[in-house]
Amino acid sequence: MSLAVATLNQNRKSLINSLSQIKSVGRIMGGNHANFVLCEILDDQGKPSNPKAVEVYKTMAESRGVVVRFRGSERGCEGCLRITVGTEEECQEAARQIAALLE
Repeated sequence: MSLAVATLNQNRKSLINSLSQIKSVGRIMGGNHANFVLCEILDDQGKPSNPKAVEVYKTMAESRGVVVRFRGSERGCEGCLRITVGTEEECQEAARQIAALLE
């Protein structure tokens, strides 16, 4: 396995771990063979929420400089954001920003 692939795998694992610690993040969806993760954004009742996911998406893209993609309109992805696995620092920043917006 090349160093780049090993680094990507480690960064994905770290991102998933960080996202899993956030109360309003639900399931982490998809396989472990991509350069992104899908995560559910939950409402106050613990259900996937497109409005809340859109709010996080827009705030991060427009005023926080962290780009994630809203995927809630895709089949089976209600309330989901797609987060690209970047460098360790980028992954940590994305998780920090999401946590701050959902607190």
